[in-house]
Amino acid sequence: MLKPIRLRDFVMADNCFFSVVGYRNESSVKAFLRYIPSMNGDRSRNGKTYRKLMHEEAIEYALNSGMKYYDMNSGIFLIPHSEIQEVFKPEERIAQIGDKEVKRIVDFFGMPLNKMGVTGSRLIGLESDESDVDFVMYGNYWFRGQEKIQRGIERGKLSEPSQEMWEFIYSKRKVNIPFDLFLAHEMRKYHRAVIGNTYFDLLYVRDYDELNRQIPEEKGVKKEKITIRAELVDDRYVFDYPAFYPVKHHSIEAVLSYTHTYVGQAKRGETLEARGVVEEIKGGYYLIVGTSREVEDEYILSLNLIEHESLQESYRNWRESI
Repeated sequence: MLKPIRLRDFVMADNCFFSVVGYRNESSVKAFLRYIPSMNGDRSRNGKTYRKLMHEEAIEYALNSGMKYYDMNSGIFLIPHSEIQEVFKPEERIAQIGDKEVKRIVDFFGMPLNKMGVTGSRLIGLESDESDVDFVMYGNYWFRGQEKIQRGIERGKLSEPSQEMWEFIYSKRKVNIPFDLFLAHEMRKYHRAVIGNTYFDLLYVRDYDELNRQIPEEKGVKKEKITIRAELVDDRYVFDYPAFYPVKHHSIEAVLSYTHTYVGQAKRGETLEARGVVEEIKGGYYLIVGTSREVEDEYILSLNLIEHESLQESYRNWRESI
């Protein structure tokens, strides 16, 4: 029996490579275009050259080339199952990746191979010399991995990203909050680390028995852009996709983040501040953070963490400037 296609798998269609960006893929696969065949491409696979596309480039390519998969309404690519040429699953391909950097990470975690994987360019054999390792763990194994990273850093088996690397991540992701606030939140997540000279991310994906988790994934009816402050009542799914922050609030059921920058921002019992667009989904109201690739003025912050790290002045100065 074929396993369902899920988040962080890759698929090939129309001779292009797409990353899967959702869990509910029964009627068509939710994906985004990442690599296209190109005579001027700087990456090669099976004797063919490919070019990596940034977000806006992918949309432009789809519109200009007449690629039929792009859906203007949702802003993603919807690929019929019948048109998928190949499926790439991180957990199935990890044993085939002969990369010594990946093997070192696998050996460090020491988890069952079917609970780990590598996604991104390495999954499809299109990595470059500058490619990071996008390391996937499934379900509860992700949280074990997170704990291992923390212990590994404390015992010197891993190291935290350098200041220069943090600044690069901050710039690359076009983060829209002050750097010191970004760094304070990132440092306690333990989902980024360096082993030897290799930087890697630890990415959460649901296990197969969790795919039907009742977290809204569909697009709702947009209402208004607002900022809320509310207590986080459950932090089990704050690293999920979308990151799910159920809050104690008079009208908003939960904050949903579609940008990886704002996963894991708060812990249960903390007061979060979030700005985004209210959407009505199946009769409920949700605050959506990451309504566009460039999140502009949308964010999620833990006010408790800001106070604990004595960053109130930085926070106030930033809030007064926006």
